[in-house]
Amino acid sequence: MPFNRRESPFSLGRAIVSQKNVLAWFVLAIALLTSLLAWQYLKQREVALAERQFELLATDMSAAIRKRMVDHEQILLGTAGLIDASEQVTRQEWKQQIERLRLSEHYPGIMGVGFAAAIAPEQLTAFESQVRAEGFPAFRVHPEGERPFYTSILFLEPFSGRNLAAFGFDMYSESTRRQAMQNAVDSGKTSVTGAVTLLQETHGKVQAGILMYVPVYTTGLPVDTAEQRQAALKGFVYSPYRMGDLLRGILGNANPRISYELRDVTDSAVPQLLFATEQSKDAKAPLFSRQILLPLYGRDWQLSFSSTASFDQSIPSHALVLIAGVGIALMLFLLASLLNLRRDQAEALAARMTEKMRASNEALRQSEERQRLVLKGSNDGWWDVDIEQWRFVASARAWEMLGYPQHRGFQSLHRWQAVIAPAARHTLLKQLQQALASDTMSFACETRFLHKNGSEVCLLLRGALQRDDAGKALRASGTMLDLTEQKQVEAMKNEFVSTVSHELRTPLTSISGALGIVNSGSLGAVPEPMQKMLEIAHTNSLRLNHLINDLLDMEKLAAGKMTFDIRVQRVDVLVSDAIAANQGYAAKHQVTLQCAPSNEYWANVDGIRLHQVLSNFLSNAIKFSPPAGLVKVTLQRSAGRLRISVSDQGQGIPASFQPMIFSKFAQADSADNRQKPGTGLGLAISRDLMEKMGGEVGFHSEPGQGATFWLELPLAATDIEEVSEAPAEHATRVLVLDDDETYAQFMGLMLRRAGYQPVIIHSMREARPILFNEPPDALVTDLRLPDGHGLSLIRELRLQNATRHLPVLVVSAYCDEGQRLLDGRVEGVAWLDKPVEEFKVLPVLADLIKRANAQSTQSGT
Repeated sequence: MPFNRRESPFSLGRAIVSQKNVLAWFVLAIALLTSLLAWQYLKQREVALAERQFELLATDMSAAIRKRMVDHEQILLGTAGLIDASEQVTRQEWKQQIERLRLSEHYPGIMGVGFAAAIAPEQLTAFESQVRAEGFPAFRVHPEGERPFYTSILFLEPFSGRNLAAFGFDMYSESTRRQAMQNAVDSGKTSVTGAVTLLQETHGKVQAGILMYVPVYTTGLPVDTAEQRQAALKGFVYSPYRMGDLLRGILGNANPRISYELRDVTDSAVPQLLFATEQSKDAKAPLFSRQILLPLYGRDWQLSFSSTASFDQSIPSHALVLIAGVGIALMLFLLASLLNLRRDQAEALAARMTEKMRASNEALRQSEERQRLVLKGSNDGWWDVDIEQWRFVASARAWEMLGYPQHRGFQSLHRWQAVIAPAARHTLLKQLQQALASDTMSFACETRFLHKNGSEVCLLLRGALQRDDAGKALRASGTMLDLTEQKQVEAMKNEFVSTVSHELRTPLTSISGALGIVNSGSLGAVPEPMQKMLEIAHTNSLRLNHLINDLLDMEKLAAGKMTFDIRVQRVDVLVSDAIAANQGYAAKHQVTLQCAPSNEYWANVDGIRLHQVLSNFLSNAIKFSPPAGLVKVTLQRSAGRLRISVSDQGQGIPASFQPMIFSKFAQADSADNRQKPGTGLGLAISRDLMEKMGGEVGFHSEPGQGATFWLELPLAATDIEEVSEAPAEHATRVLVLDDDETYAQFMGLMLRRAGYQPVIIHSMREARPILFNEPPDALVTDLRLPDGHGLSLIRELRLQNATRHLPVLVVSAYCDEGQRLLDGRVEGVAWLDKPVEEFKVLPVLADLIKRANAQSTQSGT
């Protein structure tokens, strides 16, 4: 019987209490029970997580205290070494030693580092007189009184503020301090006192204090037994600590989520409170607490941690889960009751929906069958997206690439997005959205997907878009290509190129250097029949050097391992240096280099890399210019950017080759017998180098009318303070250290031509007497030497005052290894990979020497 408006309310009430509604009541009971269990589980889980967090906080805080006390012991041990190494430490030396530690910056909370001298009774008067003579007329050892043994605080830095009150104090006269000092003497180890009131408590709130002692013995006397150590005692290096300041320096301000107390429980009967965080008077009992025992230097410290009210209150109660669960249970109960009421209508509706679903499934089956027939012969994956209905379907091959079985039927796009690699998801979706928003009809992009086994698969997506008359995208269809094998081949190729290049560098460096020395005539005249063959060999060795350098540069750029020394430099000077370095090459080809006068221009660049790009542009222009040709270099400023153009008078670049001009190994003349030598990597490297320096490159050329290559850089501010260069009063001595005699001679010849005075040696044993007795003006060294590693020698140089600022140029085939081991912790060192050319060495060496001279002038050395 159909329900009318008057019967509906009463019909629903009868349905709720009807026996046929048992299922609804059962659903209500299950839902309420599930909500209660879920709430209880979540609450217990949050308490467990909070307890784990509390345990971690307590462990971290106790570990931080232990580590800081060990660090303080190392400070005292290091300072004791100063006393051991010197017969008489002056007050100024002590001050300089402590100031160098920068205690307030690195170890906040430490009050200072001092030295208390041990004094026999008969030496007391002489000791006081000696200190008064240093400028302290009122000095006396206090407290006064006769004692069998005295100590006196002689040095304490920083010597200001609270620390002035402790000057001259006999710490051995007080029992707590005496006990720790005597324990240190008897054991020969570091000792810490119990709680004391420091003399530095001159104002403000009084804090519990402790002192750490390290005994210092007279050098040369035996210290094997306690009696011998007592007889050899020279004094104590110590540090005083106000416990509140010390713990704030270690742990920072009080953590509002955890409170703690620190007690000295060495004497368990009388524990001493060292520090306690402030707590609210009406604070409730904490949920969590923990005690940790820290044995430190003869004392037992007990750390008691407890959670604060803010910590306990931060634990979620999940009351909303319980409320929501009850609400959902009631909704389910009403829904079940309504379903029971409308059972007949629902059954009829379900029958109609079943019929429609059957028809839809049949249409879908026929569509899938057609797709399988179309894609059966294709090895690529195929996909299709209905953009309006946000549905996605892909072929079996597409899912097979990702390790999944074929997903039948249409899927939501959200399911497809889930298999995109997280790192690539944003970029891919952005590219697809741009394609949809534009008027393009096709797109292609390389991205990464997640394989079922967790690995990433590199895929190439290509697709076409179907749009309506208004240009709105309706459907996208395309293919998926697996690039895994292609990427593996490319990685193997890069690894092979890098390995071969590195293995060729060392022997090729020796060959090129030896041929250069022979051709220069330094070893005597070369017979005329051999001259031509030697020149050919030298020329080809240099070409091979260029090829290896280009290959390694490309490999470093691709791997992101190339280092850049980017700083503000005069660009017009760098351009002049590059032109000067290529004058010889231009003369060989009968080409004139011309640069129009320009203003001073400053930019943030790596001078060596910019020189490399300019030399590449200049050498290409020279190489492709006719005899008696002219290569022009111009500098133009526009809107805060500087454009440097290099123009030649050659045949220009063919129109068909211009799109590939900056590609790797691209050459317009690719024949084996081409007339113009080259690797085809120079322009590709130049483009990547300029991008790393925030610039860009380009060209324009008309066939038969020459070519102009240009680079652009953003200019830096012009108010740069220039460092004036003092004129050299004598020839600069450069020590060349390399076990390869041929390469060392080649480097010496290069430096001698530039006006330096080279000194050539082949081992660290020969180098040390020269470096430490008659230091040169600079050092050029290899890393792997026959009797040691170059890095150890560099570290030795930085420890000596005379060589602290010595410029060091590392020329080695292992620069990457050296830079990684040194980790930028030593200044005044530059790096060049072997084999290296003259135009790279001389500017870097000159800049190193210039900076070292400026640094020495500023430090007064």
